[in-house]
Amino acid sequence: MAGRPDLGPVQETMLITLHARALTGDPDAARLVGELDYDFAAFAAHGRLTTVFHVLRSTVFDRWTAAFLAEHPQGTVVELGAGLSTRDRRLDNGTATWVFVDLPDAAALRARLLPDGDRRHTVTGSVTGDAWAGAVAARTPGVPGPCLFLAEGVLVYLTPGEARRAVTVVGERFPGARLALDTYGTWVVRRRGGRSGPLGATAAALSWACDDPRELEQWGAGLRLAETTRLTAVRGTGLPAATRAALRVLDAAVPRRMTNTSVSLYV
Repeated sequence: MAGRPDLGPVQETMLITLHARALTGDPDAARLVGELDYDFAAFAAHGRLTTVFHVLRSTVFDRWTAAFLAEHPQGTVVELGAGLSTRDRRLDNGTATWVFVDLPDAAALRARLLPDGDRRHTVTGSVTGDAWAGAVAARTPGVPGPCLFLAEGVLVYLTPGEARRAVTVVGERFPGARLALDTYGTWVVRRRGGRSGPLGATAAALSWACDDPRELEQWGAGLRLAETTRLTAVRGTGLPAATRAALRVLDAAVPRRMTNTSVSLYV
């Protein structure tokens, strides 16, 4: 037993994602859920919906990561606010470098449960600052060479200024890098204070709302929107046929402001 995780409110949300991955059959996530002394039952009431959300989001992030590594087998994947992500276990090609950036408590938990290796490095730092960028560069063989930055379920917890700062640091410090992130529209963020579903079992709340992913092109970070998709429009997920049909109906019939959750890739 790894003991009870001592995490801040936002960092605790990594356990929602971990639990959802375990429900999808991810063996590494299931192992970690079994090792942690934590009441995951608090998320159970929303388990099915959260799992679908995770599958939709993760499918696109994994697809972009696999495409990047196919093009750059020795490239570097940097996960911002990595939490207990096991993407490297799923997609590692034997030559890529993986860097995991997170706050001290989350980084310490990750180092204990998912130790670093020759090509895996954990960096302690806040994405709201820029000190982490130097630490990442020091551990990355090709910088400013091919890098893919993943900010999955991270920026929405920041203030608008902090989110802009995080994106700008990536664009300025790592020219030519790709950046994948998820955004949530104003209605989604403001609904019940952003604390509906399993998030209500934590003290965290959503903060940064983005109604149009093209907005980030105006932030002066030198990033261009290459691809974007609403989660309800994601295809090729492996979800049951009935779930896929329900998502198509949802995407077509529900007001767009209520389904305005997107995943986007910038280059």
